[in-house]
Amino acid sequence: MKRLIPFTILLIGILALTWSAAPNESDAAPEWQSYAPPLWILGPIQGADGTEKNVLTNLDKMEEYGIPITAFHFDSPDWQTCTGNLQFRYSDTVLDRMRAKNIRGLFWVVPLIGLECPEYQVALANNYFVKDEKGQAVVTNNFVGHGSWIDFENPDAVAYWHSLLDNLRARVGDVLGGFYTDSVRPDKRDQVIAYGEAYALDLLNYTRAHVSDGDVVFKRYGVNTPGDAWLRQYAHVAYVNDLATDFSGMKTGIERVFATSLLMPMPYNEFSGFHKTAPDSETYIRRMHWGAFQPLMENVPLTKQPWSPSYSPQVMRAYRYYATLHAELAPYLHSYDQAASETKTPIFRSTNSSSYQAQLGNEFFVKYVTEYADSVPIKLPPGKWINYWDESQVIKGPRILSLSVPWGREPIFIARGAIIPMYVKSALTKHGTNQSAGALTVNVYPTKHSTFRYHDITNGWLTLDVTKKNKRFALCTLDAVPSEPIIWRLGSVKKKPTSVTAENGAVGVNTAWGSALPELSSDAAVGGSTGGWYYDANAKRLIVKISTLGTNCPAP
Repeated sequence: MKRLIPFTILLIGILALTWSAAPNESDAAPEWQSYAPPLWILGPIQGADGTEKNVLTNLDKMEEYGIPITAFHFDSPDWQTCTGNLQFRYSDTVLDRMRAKNIRGLFWVVPLIGLECPEYQVALANNYFVKDEKGQAVVTNNFVGHGSWIDFENPDAVAYWHSLLDNLRARVGDVLGGFYTDSVRPDKRDQVIAYGEAYALDLLNYTRAHVSDGDVVFKRYGVNTPGDAWLRQYAHVAYVNDLATDFSGMKTGIERVFATSLLMPMPYNEFSGFHKTAPDSETYIRRMHWGAFQPLMENVPLTKQPWSPSYSPQVMRAYRYYATLHAELAPYLHSYDQAASETKTPIFRSTNSSSYQAQLGNEFFVKYVTEYADSVPIKLPPGKWINYWDESQVIKGPRILSLSVPWGREPIFIARGAIIPMYVKSALTKHGTNQSAGALTVNVYPTKHSTFRYHDITNGWLTLDVTKKNKRFALCTLDAVPSEPIIWRLGSVKKKPTSVTAENGAVGVNTAWGSALPELSSDAAVGGSTGGWYYDANAKRLIVKISTLGTNCPAP
């Protein structure tokens, strides 16, 4: 993820709707069915390279603006004391700041040791480097560094490489989340894909062995990066190469992510782009919407960060909003990620690479804004869709419509009947209040009967179930017990309920069963309670909290 010379790659053919299981191999990584994807990898992720001061400035700005990042991407060799020696050059101040905020580290790494490193002479003397046809260590000099490459066919060389990884792990401890890979060995670009795959598999297996919830970000569309068959077998997450920061680069990123979503659960494009020319304010905000509605959201610009004074203040407002929204959607995205890892079903659905729109899961439909525009045409899919920015607006598809797109209000639609689990910690996005933290917020857009298969990180799969009959509702969990209190938020409730009751973890609205829950005075009061309800007449929304969790669901 550093300064690459851009080149063009043609996308050829149409991939199958699902990726196939890989053949058994003795050195294969665990099958996806036995792998639990970590929650933290969803992001938002902030990235930067350079000095310790630059890294701390990034962390300062995340705190100042309340950007809820889950990981920090240490990009390029800059985080090392010497290229390829994997020694963390920054002080404990950086690690302590990250631990205090539970921020994980993603470390950019390739198996090249720089000529200037003491470790280079150790590896050279012990024949740990790849050699050319003359028996000399291959030396390259490009954006990844000036040095030579670890020989993955030599077990002693691999053991030495692992010792360097061990030193990093000992130094950063529980901050280590995983690694970020890149292109390798441009000395013979059409002959060493196998080397890139050996490096990627070794790093994956090392991570799985030593970091219980670790992950490796792979690269597609790079130089000697793993091929599609390899990615289909092993990859959980991958970025789609460094791309221009303009709308053209954004379009390419969307096209590549859509195509790659058929290979693995979590492909993504850094929404910032990665080029020496920074995006302008309008482009950056449109890209933030694209970032928020990918499974993984990352900002790692090569030049200006969103807080640059050259940007409109709207840029940081949009970053804060979309980063917060993406963080709130973690339970929703994680559930789809877990399902994709088990069933190999893409998270993106109904993708359209010509109109740059898709469904992210079944509940969200998104149109990305990929040009300078005040309004955009939208091809709405079949079904009834609620405008995220104005929930009173329900539009029936299929339909083509034109929608106004002011900065920071890009097109987002929610399926009528959707159940969307969220982690809400503040009032910023208006999906709850500061008192919502510590509970699972479940936003419901009621229809006759809706379910959502939710993956609880403690208790596994359970079903969120909502049944509506006339003006009566039953709000339930089925199959298993959730591990935390639930705040149900029902939209389009036109009148204040006559009663809200609870019975063994189920909630009844206007029903004859269950014990009455207390009516409280505000949304925040509900969030801060152990159980109760509030009807917001202005929003026509019913908010109910229940802490006694069970699985029974009486009829409404």
